[in-house]
Amino acid sequence: MLLFMLAATSMPMSAEIYIVIIGVAYTIMAATLQRKLSNPKRVRELQEKIKIHSKELNDMIKGNAPKDELNRKQSEMMPLVKESMTSNMKATFVLIPTFLIVYYLIVPALFGGLKADVATFSLASYNFSLQYRGLFFVTVFFLGLISSISIMLYDRRKAKIERLAMAGTATKT
Repeated sequence: MLLFMLAATSMPMSAEIYIVIIGVAYTIMAATLQRKLSNPKRVRELQEKIKIHSKELNDMIKGNAPKDELNRKQSEMMPLVKESMTSNMKATFVLIPTFLIVYYLIVPALFGGLKADVATFSLASYNFSLQYRGLFFVTVFFLGLISSISIMLYDRRKAKIERLAMAGTATKT
């Protein structure tokens, strides 16, 4: 491996920029698709209902409720859990094949001639050398992580505003 790194040439800056642009485009498309295929408001509602049912179920267990009541309460909760999981998984069934197509077909078709070329980055005292697919993967990974955290914080803020608005209308009536 060390011999390979010594023999590798530096990747042209324009290739690095294009690979990062492809990664950014994929990440934006993935975040947009995730939002379109899953209804965030409905998912929040489901999660709230699941939370309430779970609390009631735990209280019933602590109160030694009869088994048939526990089973009934659990059977009420299962469709909610299934719908929540299905909503969250819809985009995954599109995004994974799309990522594989971009990673294994499109990026190599565009930059396959750069097999021995690497992009070298320094982080603290560590040096990282990435070939074209590695650079694409790292770009998508970090931008995906950042966008996921941003979207999660946005959704939490929006949910809090919705709860406050509902609490405000509930006290007015």
